[in-house]
Amino acid sequence: MNLHGLSREKAMLYGLPHIGAHYTHNGRKWKKSGARKYERTQEWCFVCGRPARNCHHVVPISNGQVFELDTPNGSWPLRSPLFALCGSGTTGCHGGFHARRLTARWAWDEPEFEDMWWDGELLSRYPPHSPALYCYGRWEIEDRETGRIITIRERV
Repeated sequence: MNLHGLSREKAMLYGLPHIGAHYTHNGRKWKKSGARKYERTQEWCFVCGRPARNCHHVVPISNGQVFELDTPNGSWPLRSPLFALCGSGTTGCHGGFHARRLTARWAWDEPEFEDMWWDGELLSRYPPHSPALYCYGRWEIEDRETGRIITIRERV
């Protein structure tokens, strides 16, 4: 499997469900340019409940806007999930992610679900970022200062 220089942990994050946001630019032009047009779809930050003002890319843009996942069942151009958060890149919960006080990880409910992802079986059933992926796993958001973990099982 070619991860194009990304760690398996980082590559795993591409294509997973968004929380309160989505990309608005699709099609051939996006695939070539990786265009970053997106919008919030919820008013409130899912971490603290304050008004959401920004969208956070779970995988930093510097890691690449598009990750091409090549599997035995096909290839998919995947983008970073987006989270609707309060603050900016230096304040609020958005700043918490940039300062690495808040971290996001995807946890599969069963090991075979992760295998189905890497084999492309799930992506052949559901498009990237599909909320249906919550049937197979969940987001776990950890606050490293407090040890608190927020579990997201479905779109907020």
